Order: sequence, then C-alpha cells, then structure tokens
Amino acid sequence: MNMQILRHVCFISTLLMFAGLTLGCITVLVPRSPAGIMVTDADKDHGWLLGRIHLTRHEMDHTEKFKKMRMVDMQWWLEEETSGKRFQISHLPIDDSFAVKLPAGSYRATGIGFNNMRGVWHTMLPAAFSVQSRECTSLGTWVLQIETGFFSGWITREVVTEGKFTQDDSDRLLEVQGCPTVVGPVESPVQHSIALDSHVGGF
Repeated sequence: MNMQILRHVCFISTLLMFAGLTLGCITVLVPRSPAGIMVTDADKDHGWLLGRIHLTRHEMDHTEKFKKMRMVDMQWWLEEETSGKRFQISHLPIDDSFAVKLPAGSYRATGIGFNNMRGVWHTMLPAAFSVQSRECTSLGTWVLQIETGFFSGWITREVVTEGKFTQDDSDRLLEVQGCPTVVGPVESPVQHSIALDSHVGGF
C-alpha cells in the first residue's frame, strides 16, 4: 500500500476514534411536554427542567429564498458543574413548552444551536440553574429574536415569567403533578452573536 494512502487512512481512523470518544461523553436527552408528567419515588435522584421558547426571526436579507430557510428546532449543551458531566438536549421546540428530566445538580449552558436547512446556527446565551431532587425548575419563557445574514448575525433574549402569555400557557408550563416548582434565575435581557456552521446538517 502506498505510504501516503496509509498515513491518510491512519489519520482518518484517529479522527473517527476521537469523535466517537468525545460523543460518548455526552448524554443526549429529548424533551417532553410538561402535560402528563408525574413525579414518583423513582425520581429520587432527578428533577425536571421546565421552560418555554418563543422565537421570532428577522433576516438582513429579505429575499424569498432566505425567508423560507426557517429554524426547525433548538438544541442546548449543558454541563453539571460539580461532576463535569455533559448533556445535550436535542429537538427543543421553538414555539412551545418543554420538560427535561435531569440528575439533581448545578448546571450551566455551554452552547445553543438552531437547526435549519443550511446547517446549525451556534450561539451562547448565559444560563445557570440548579435542579433539585423531585422538584421542577422553571426557566420561564425565553422570548428570542434572531437576526441573521448569510453566515453570522445576532440573537437577543428576554425572559418572561408571567403576564405576556395566556393563563392556559402558564398552567401548561408550571403545573406538574407532585412537583414543587422553583424559578431558576436567568440573565435578561441579553444579546449575543450567532454564527452558521454549514458543515453540520440541520434536522
């Protein structure tokens, strides 16, 4: 076998092995609707993270083609600060409420992504919160506005805990059977840059 080809094969194999080890260290979670969740004795080491996302988008480029490239869903990367364990919450709805079961601990967001046809738009919106055993932590409603160009842009966040949405929305978000709810403090308002990674396919 040609030495150059052999080196190339070894390099690719090393990259694939490293990627596998890296991905293996992240626990992937899929959110549920808060409706119907019930806390039981089996949840003694876990709690629930609750929230609601409301996304609006304003593009710098107003062509019809660009307007159709809407965001499909959202993902968060979290780290538990004591153990260093990492979690990825996939398929977060961008115009609905959600609930995610997490081990009790103190968490911080390390990244946020929005999937669309062009790839994944990455940003960082600061969020730190604690999840207590058999309790619900509410992050409130995140009202997000994204302004994007071809490869970069801005995102703003305002956190709303009450008043701007209907009572039905609030009840659906906050009422989980047998789950005392505390409000997690999240910095608001905040603005941050956002960039497109076109090498990562959207959902």
